[in-house]
Amino acid sequence: MKALVLKVDKEQHRIGLGLKASYFEGDPETESEDESDEDSSAEGARNSSDKGEEASIGAEELDSDDELYMTKLAAKVEKSHGASDSSDDDDRESCSSSTEDDASTDDGSDLEVASRRAHISTMDTDVGFVWDAATDARQASESTARVDADASDDDSSGGSSDSDDDEDEQGKIKGSHKSRQRAAQKRKVEKDIAMRESALADGTADERPETAKDFERLLASEPNASEHWIRYMAYHLSLADIDAARRVAQRAFDRIEFRQENEKLNVWTALLTLELKYGSPSSLNDAVESACKQNNPKQVYLRLCEILERDVEAAMESGSRYSDVAERADEMFGKMCKKFKSKKTVWLAYAKYKLKMGNHEEASNLLKRSLLSLADYKHVEMVSKVAQLEFEFGTPERGRTLFSALLAKNPKRLDLLFVFVDKEVKCRNIDGARALFRGAVHPTAGSAELKLNDKQMKSLFKKWYRMEEIHGDLNTQDQVKLEATAYVQREKADKRK
Repeated sequence: MKALVLKVDKEQHRIGLGLKASYFEGDPETESEDESDEDSSAEGARNSSDKGEEASIGAEELDSDDELYMTKLAAKVEKSHGASDSSDDDDRESCSSSTEDDASTDDGSDLEVASRRAHISTMDTDVGFVWDAATDARQASESTARVDADASDDDSSGGSSDSDDDEDEQGKIKGSHKSRQRAAQKRKVEKDIAMRESALADGTADERPETAKDFERLLASEPNASEHWIRYMAYHLSLADIDAARRVAQRAFDRIEFRQENEKLNVWTALLTLELKYGSPSSLNDAVESACKQNNPKQVYLRLCEILERDVEAAMESGSRYSDVAERADEMFGKMCKKFKSKKTVWLAYAKYKLKMGNHEEASNLLKRSLLSLADYKHVEMVSKVAQLEFEFGTPERGRTLFSALLAKNPKRLDLLFVFVDKEVKCRNIDGARALFRGAVHPTAGSAELKLNDKQMKSLFKKWYRMEEIHGDLNTQDQVKLEATAYVQREKADKRK
């Protein structure tokens, strides 16, 4: 017998089967087996009547074409499902035996073959049709757990995969960035090496040393050059290695020949600058004492005061710590003048500092103090230098006053006159310079003591004419010529007398 599965009700645990011959029309195998099907149906009905409650359905029901057959069979199955566990087992056995008897003629494969021939897909073994409630509940819970687990796995795997993808992407970006940095650094190193090799080849490395090896090579060839030692010290200071800069200075003092006093003094000046900026007062005093022992002490103090003067000027421009720096500079200048009071150089340095700072009254008082300490033969030069400083850093009127006083006491000092003229010309006071020349040509007193000799007058007229060539015109030049001609005629007339 052949049956066609028409319906499966999972909720009611029922199935619907069709036994109509019309379902199998056109099937030659079905037509050839009609007789055997009828025999097997009758035999199956007789066997089922001997085995259990299901056999009561009878051959009449099995042979009918009514679709209610499988409905009745499903009702029987549902009734047997509500019974006890033992009766369930018996019912299953009876159903199984009944099914075996029904399918004995075609070895249990007729339904599957008929379904394939009717082009209907064979159902899966797990179709949701269960035979007991416990199994149904267990399978339902397992199915729900599987669905939840799959969803959570999907979520977790999706989130983790997303985060992993983000981390992988970030890692790739970072790795790419680091690789580019390494490549750029490698190119820079290669470029520096190429530039260094080129500099060594053409000799420019000695002009612009950049490494300690460059300085060492340069100093090995020129150990007496203070410039190289000072640049080497500056190189270490750029690296914030003050002790190394001090060691370089000590090496310079040992390497430079003793005859090269000025070169050694230059390195000492650099060391004093270092101690002023980065050292302590005690280290500065030690450096000054050591420098005075190995060099001219006056030159050491002059260099030190020059450094302090630059610091004061920088403080004036920036406006920071001016009072402290100025106080330290005044102290060092005063100490120098007290230590070398018989040297006009130290007094001039102090006067210059005062004038540059705008302390004109203090500069004037300092001039008076210097004249008390200096020898008499140094007074004229001292006053002349201070007068020049007044023209340059002070007021020109003070300078004129000092020069006029000097010329009144020393009328034949053409050197003073020429310096005075140069300062007036530099101040664009050309008329004042002409007045000075005329005053020298025509002394007011007219005495022979104030009269210049012919050689001096020749120098005076040459100086005057050169000035007119630069700052005058043809008329002023002709006037100088007339003055010179008149002077020659007067001298000839005086000699005839």
